[in-house]
Amino acid sequence: MRPSRLLTAMAVALVACGGSAEITSPSGTAGPGAATPEEAVLELIDHLNAPDFSAAIDLAVPNHAALASLGEGATFSEVAAALRGGDASVAANFWAGFAQGSGNYLTGAVTTAEGSAVSQDGEDFQTIVITPETGGDRVMVLRDIDGYRIDLFASFGPGLADKMLAPVERLLATQTDDALVILTELKSIVPSLMVATGLPGLSPIVIQQLVQLVELITRVG
Repeated sequence: MRPSRLLTAMAVALVACGGSAEITSPSGTAGPGAATPEEAVLELIDHLNAPDFSAAIDLAVPNHAALASLGEGATFSEVAAALRGGDASVAANFWAGFAQGSGNYLTGAVTTAEGSAVSQDGEDFQTIVITPETGGDRVMVLRDIDGYRIDLFASFGPGLADKMLAPVERLLATQTDDALVILTELKSIVPSLMVATGLPGLSPIVIQQLVQLVELITRVG
């Protein structure tokens, strides 16, 4: 499976802007996560600053990067293939795009501290508060799934929801095996999206986009 075109373009742009790492395309499922939530975040920071995006694939909840690529222009067949075969290559490209874009707050001196624990629909989440040297706390949300990993939708759902609304609406109207595979997996991120609605500093519009995405996903029988 080739990764989402937009995420690949972000990775290429990073190299063009001076990044030295070559993005490889690992296959299969991710390995074990980190021993603690804070260690997972610190490991991610190290990998993004190296940069070594392939080393970061274990730090994302499996299949989240594949689902997130729906909002970046990936076709349904691409997303379904990643869900069936493991989304490691998509995860590497997700982190490459993240480092080039909104993840620049993880560069330089960064401090981390354990935040609150959250339970949603029987799933347990742990927050880590990140304070960059420029100030202004950020929050990442993690789950223990064979080790601690960053929950991409609980952590970054506010930036993903609006881009996923239209693809999910199309999925609901598409009667194919690929669509069924994706819709089934989307149901697993509903607790994550609900946790994302409680992240600090969100505007009412962003919260509504998250809720709207949840409502679309839960239409699936």
